Amino acid sequence: MKLVLSVSGGGALGIGPLQFMRRLEEDLGAKLGDVCEAFAGTSTGSIIVSGLCAGMTADALYKVYEENLPAIFKPRRGTIPPILRPNYYRYDNTGLIKLLERFFPGGMGKFKKPIFIPTTFMNGMSVEKVWDRSDRRVSRAFAILSSCSAPTYFDTENLGDNIFCDGGMWANDPIMVLESGVKRLCKRDETYKELFADGFKILTFNTGMIRPNRAPEKKSAVGWLSYIMDEWVARTGNSNYFEACANIGVENVFRCAPVVRKAYGMDDLKVTKEVADIWDKYYDKVKKLVLDFVKSTM
Repeated sequence: MKLVLSVSGGGALGIGPLQFMRRLEEDLGAKLGDVCEAFAGTSTGSIIVSGLCAGMTADALYKVYEENLPAIFKPRRGTIPPILRPNYYRYDNTGLIKLLERFFPGGMGKFKKPIFIPTTFMNGMSVEKVWDRSDRRVSRAFAILSSCSAPTYFDTENLGDNIFCDGGMWANDPIMVLESGVKRLCKRDETYKELFADGFKILTFNTGMIRPNRAPEKKSAVGWLSYIMDEWVARTGNSNYFEACANIGVENVFRCAPVVRKAYGMDDLKVTKEVADIWDKYYDKVKKLVLDFVKSTM
């Protein structure tokens, strides 16, 4: 069986799964980009899987996050408070664009392995759009950026007359996007049918972690928006996880998700070290299980 990898959205919290991954790579003595045969990632997860798929180590990606998060979450400036503007969002995405163009030049076809990046199509009959290697005219940087454009955090993105925002609006945990993408490849291409002839196992990361749900403290319009984005969009992957387990067997899905007692804001840069420590301790807890799972596909 082959290994495929999925990473959910969660903004700056993506540094947590990267801490887990760099320890996993160290113990494996191999890069996840080499071990895995297909990838899917939403929002911050799209940055992570794109880096892995492009040949970067988890350690290198961790350092990219560590050094660039302040530039990515750069507060939007202006004389009018953001909340009073007709187009409300908190952060200027200039830093994120520069970062993506630096690390991911070229079109989607430049990826050597299958990769699936969900985004939300805002002015069509269907909201669901998944960028993959067939979208050769679309730059990798734009595909990732469109998946990262979380409402109220970043502005939407335009490509011609089409408008896109965060893929997390419908596939924050892209595990089913990954499963269906791999199965579709096997139906269309004999090479992949042969590659995945014995099936596949999914290693999936819940970037937002598992935490208790609490009612919003502020029930204003912005308070509810923040609550929906931070609490409920992050939970949309639960049903996808259960469905993946039903489809390919619970023994073939390993979900990495520490349990925490409180919510961590996806734009709170003061907690990134704490989040990395949580995932570090979690790796110690599940080390044998995850190593056995991954090695069974090598």
